[in-house]
Amino acid sequence: MKAVPIGELTEPVKTWNPSREPDSEFEYIDLSAVDNSSKRVTGATPTVGSAAPSRARQLVAAGDVLVSTVRPNLNAVAVVPPGLDGATASTGFTVLRAGHDLDGRYLFHWVQSPAFIGDMVRKATGASYPAVSDRIIRGSQIPTPPLPEQRRIAAILDHADALRAKRRQVLAHFDSLAQSIFREMFGDPDESMESVDFGSVANLAGGRNLVAADSASQTPYRVLKISAVTTGQFKPHESKPLPSDYTPPTDHLVRAGDLLMSRANTTELVGAVAYVSTTPPNLALPDKVWRFQWKGDAEPIFYQALFSTPAIRRRISRLSSGTGGSMKNVSKAKLETMPLPRVAVERQRDFVSRAQRVAEQRGLLGSATVAENKLFASLQSRAFRGEL
Repeated sequence: MKAVPIGELTEPVKTWNPSREPDSEFEYIDLSAVDNSSKRVTGATPTVGSAAPSRARQLVAAGDVLVSTVRPNLNAVAVVPPGLDGATASTGFTVLRAGHDLDGRYLFHWVQSPAFIGDMVRKATGASYPAVSDRIIRGSQIPTPPLPEQRRIAAILDHADALRAKRRQVLAHFDSLAQSIFREMFGDPDESMESVDFGSVANLAGGRNLVAADSASQTPYRVLKISAVTTGQFKPHESKPLPSDYTPPTDHLVRAGDLLMSRANTTELVGAVAYVSTTPPNLALPDKVWRFQWKGDAEPIFYQALFSTPAIRRRISRLSSGTGGSMKNVSKAKLETMPLPRVAVERQRDFVSRAQRVAEQRGLLGSATVAENKLFASLQSRAFRGEL
């Protein structure tokens, strides 16, 4: 099957400088607006020209394929939906607009393929922030069967991907089910009749503020990033190597059963919590991630659910401080005085038992999803080799 550089099959896109039209209003698609799991644009930010970021330059159309040029291993790609036709995208994306000899859906599936991702990872530069250039993406080769065959392949992959999307929806349902159980059992924390200050429930302890080593360094210990906890799911891979000559104190190491909290983040994410079910033995806490140290009998999974409720999230947000909306901090002293519903440990354990049954089912579904993703990647590879 003949392969052609992507740039020869795509059309140029127009650019503009919003700062020259300070009163103009537009939708801005930045890098964070693309979900690399669902491969979708999850939202855009209403912006005016006078406040536009310097990266806001590319005018996109419905059907354009966005390919993030940073961290190509994460494969943050998406199709511009009809509702964002005419929006402005960050220059952190390569915008691919299919020409007459290229099917847009076929192109979208190609930039998700293992072959394309592997090529971009090999060509990326920068150890701590790997990236590829617009030129590299446009110069990469894409197999080009006749247009009817491209459409046939795209239709097969669209159908297979739709089945994966349904499984993701079920997973999302499981993710919200624990909160539904919590609401059913305990109601809204804002309506609780009995309360107790957080300071009487637990202390918060973190690690040290250390400069991480180069990402390629071979060191025995790693330190968590804030992103390891901000999604509500503990992500041990979100970590950086510590200097080779530093050994963290034992009480700074993350342990299974820990409940962790980020003390600094955006207004929406400051104070996010994550429960550690399993962890490598060499991960250390930074100064911006705290561990709950319980003062009595307490169930961490219960408190993870409690701290994830909208009511408690609002309380933490009100207690946080900082200049601007990009990064907020919350202090231990303020958190100690924050009221929490008083819940007997027996009822906490009842909730944990129910939540763990949900987690077990989600784990089974998650394993099936991993297998399904591998099969889809195999199907993609066969499709672009002309074997379907």
